[in-house]
Amino acid sequence: FWDCWGDVTGACLLAALAFYFLSGRFTSVRFDRERIEVEVTPGVIHVQGLYHYQNDSRLPAVLTLTTPFPVDQDHPVPDTYTLAEVDGDRHIVRDLELRGRQEAPSVRLLLLAREAKWIQLDYWQTTRSHDGRYLLTTTRPWHRPIATATFRLLLAADYILANSNYPLIEIPGPHGSTVFTFFRTNFF
Repeated sequence: FWDCWGDVTGACLLAALAFYFLSGRFTSVRFDRERIEVEVTPGVIHVQGLYHYQNDSRLPAVLTLTTPFPVDQDHPVPDTYTLAEVDGDRHIVRDLELRGRQEAPSVRLLLLAREAKWIQLDYWQTTRSHDGRYLLTTTRPWHRPIATATFRLLLAADYILANSNYPLIEIPGPHGSTVFTFFRTNFF
């Protein structure tokens, strides 16, 4: 059997392993922390997200990250966006290139055994209306809560927060702005 089918079986096994590791569909990577800052000024919403990923495996893992932007008639695809791998102090380690559909581009990341990475997303989205929303949906696809989540919203003077699903701490900001924050552990 192995004389006749050994090469075919080996090739199939190698192809299955390559698909497993390179497709990004099966991963040992955990999404465990995030810090989100949103600044709303007249005509522009600036979002800066900092996301932490940890490979718990003794093997390398590939992760495909999709960046769905909140797009509708009054909030077009962001004019400018950047994605980078950063260190804990937010210094850029390397820029990452997003590919795919404009409203939901993606990137593939390789995490070595037991490696952790911070990924920073910045985008500036123009708005044709005086409202906006930010949906917290990043934890659902992971099927588990993240260890810590920190959120900060800065509203320019004369802007009000219509509502929030979470209790917020309100603090006066610079130049008449208002800052809203919340922090959660085991956030889902």
